[in-house]
Amino acid sequence: MTTEPVAAIPRMPDGAAYVAPGNDLPLHTARAAVTDAIRIACASGRRGLLADFHGWNGGENPSLALRIDSIFEWASAAEASPGFVVALVIPLAFVDPGRIGFIIGRRLSFNFDVFGDVGDAITWMDAELAAMPPRGDD
Repeated sequence: MTTEPVAAIPRMPDGAAYVAPGNDLPLHTARAAVTDAIRIACASGRRGLLADFHGWNGGENPSLALRIDSIFEWASAAEASPGFVVALVIPLAFVDPGRIGFIIGRRLSFNFDVFGDVGDAITWMDAELAAMPPRGDD
């Protein structure tokens, strides 16, 4: 997986990984990059992932069906690490006001949320990871 250069990777909560696959990716490629990053983070023992597309301009607005399907795919990718936390940062124009991703994620026991700002995502991840009981391998 390639990532575009970032001026500075934000300070991440302990146990969390960061990925910024690129802001010009087509929607299906961006989705696959998040799935791959979840699998890699889980395999490396991370407890969460911040997927940063804050400047994404891939041109497509994800349909409701694609949003729902993406949550199922990402929850499946994270199922090897119970409690794994995912924060997706995208431009506010693409954030679903109905919060369908959050709702479906919770029903799947997948800790997921979407943000329009990296700082807000990190604050949320800090709180979510701090509330998690320690794992036996920490």
